[in-house]
Amino acid sequence: MNLKHLEVFEAIMRSGTVSAAARELGMTQSAVSRILAKLEDEIGYPLFRRANGRLEPTMRASVVLVQVREVLFAMSGLRELRADQPGGATERLSFATVPSLAHALIPSVLRAYSAGHPKARFAFDVRTTEAAVDEVVRRQVDFAVMALPVSHPTLTVTPLFRATSCCVMRQDHRLVAQRSISAADLRGEGLVFLHRRQPTRHLIEEAFHRAGVAPDIRVETSNVATACRCAGEGLGIAVVNALMAGYSADDTLAIRPFEPRIHHTLALVEPLGRPRPDSVSDFLACLVADVEAMARRRGLLVERIPPTHSEREWAKSEP
Repeated sequence: MNLKHLEVFEAIMRSGTVSAAARELGMTQSAVSRILAKLEDEIGYPLFRRANGRLEPTMRASVVLVQVREVLFAMSGLRELRADQPGGATERLSFATVPSLAHALIPSVLRAYSAGHPKARFAFDVRTTEAAVDEVVRRQVDFAVMALPVSHPTLTVTPLFRATSCCVMRQDHRLVAQRSISAADLRGEGLVFLHRRQPTRHLIEEAFHRAGVAPDIRVETSNVATACRCAGEGLGIAVVNALMAGYSADDTLAIRPFEPRIHHTLALVEPLGRPRPDSVSDFLACLVADVEAMARRRGLLVERIPPTHSEREWAKSEP
């Protein structure tokens, strides 16, 4: 079995047919079919069913595809690390983050980082929290930037900033005049919430329950950037993480603290036991500077967590 066998299998799975895979790979259909047959012979079981002249993937094929893509991804990374590239070796950062941070924070951090590392190259995946954690666990990326909670025995979690929930609304909304907004203030208002699988959703609902208010949820979505966009369209007031709202809400939107305070922690997630490379430390310095500048510009209360705090120490200090 060689890399070409895996590339052929992945191309067939992605394109759906042998002919499409052959065109993509610049090969004849017969050559692709021979390679597929040899791959199936070597692994000892069929990957496709032949029906009416078409290939239908077996259930095993879907499992194999995950493994094959990991191998191809790793090989691509090895090629990137070659030191004989024109102009010398290049620096490469590979990481994952969540959609609400990918929208504005990460591009701004990459710009600042590139100023001091002009040959740097970046590869970052935009994932759900669970998927981003999985990529770090599998060491498919160097690190991830996301909101807590994150817990896994093979990861090191470094809390960076603590923010609170906020209300995001259009500048012409009547509640903009208030310095903070409570659940009671939102009685009768249309609301934009994140989905229930978000870890702080139940805390927000509990705040409404204690205030005796039934939230009028007009929109549920999966990320802060979309929630802020919905607020901008007048679909409701978004109750979201203030740090992420600071990057997602434009100047047409106002941000006010939500009471009672519900805390959110932004963290750096890395593989356990691996020394932090200088490149990651420099990236982290750019990220911290960018978040602090954004918080000052938007007038948001975003607290920097001292670098000496471990995840366990910070968890004890959370109210």
